[in-house]
Amino acid sequence: MGRTLVLLLLALFADALQAQATEPPPNPEEQVHWAVGAFFGTGWYKVDDNRSVFVLRIQPRQLLREPAVDEQGQRRWGIEIIYPFSLGLNKLDDIPDFIEFDNYATLSFTPGVQIEVDVNPRWSLRPFVNAGLGWELESNERALIGYGGLKSRYRLSEGRLRWSLLNGIYYAGYRPEFEDRGQYGALMAGVELNQPLDRLEHQGETLDLNWHLTYNWYFDRLNFHSDAETFASFRDQWELGVAIGKRDRPLNLGFVSFEQIGLAYRWSSDGRFNAITVNFRSPFTD
Repeated sequence: MGRTLVLLLLALFADALQAQATEPPPNPEEQVHWAVGAFFGTGWYKVDDNRSVFVLRIQPRQLLREPAVDEQGQRRWGIEIIYPFSLGLNKLDDIPDFIEFDNYATLSFTPGVQIEVDVNPRWSLRPFVNAGLGWELESNERALIGYGGLKSRYRLSEGRLRWSLLNGIYYAGYRPEFEDRGQYGALMAGVELNQPLDRLEHQGETLDLNWHLTYNWYFDRLNFHSDAETFASFRDQWELGVAIGKRDRPLNLGFVSFEQIGLAYRWSSDGRFNAITVNFRSPFTD
């Protein structure tokens, strides 16, 4: 099973890169709408060294039930309610004539639910769905926003070094649509490693160093204004993340708790998109 998943992962990477190389140039009118900011995590995003976006996403969670196995051996689904609130600040760095038109702030609230299903002791699935509203404060434009998908995590090892394969399929959309650009989809594949730090403890428990590397291939190109007449376009996104956390337990810091705390770096294969984000959770549970 593990070897098959590795082969599928490599095949996905190869197909995605080949598709990117043969894709025709984008239509300049098909630019990404501000509503997609609700899908990003907290971080600073930069497109083509000019377009900058800062996103602050606060995501309170309510755990209703953890996945478990009962006394009869029946598996019980885990259920979690999520209340994401996002603030986006969009800016064109080097176009003074477009300051008033292109610099703007957005707000969104997209509550949702995630369900964790343990298919077997090594393989878990996590379907999720979110829906809500977004506002662009300068023009008072509003949009209905929705996104969802299915994430998968397969444990390759459960020892001192814990390796996992990650996969996912995502869909996001909003209405009213802008220039027929109201729907987006992506495939994700990657790996995750949890590594104990023997000399680093918190509240008497050994901490883990958590790594992940993921690749997202979009079903359609994402096109962004980089200046008044030029568009930056990309078809994929890599992410390398590192964080510190406890194994299978939350990291408590005062009155708040996190799955882990760290940073992640995102980039497109052509180098036109870059981002630094805060890494609070595994890509599987985010």
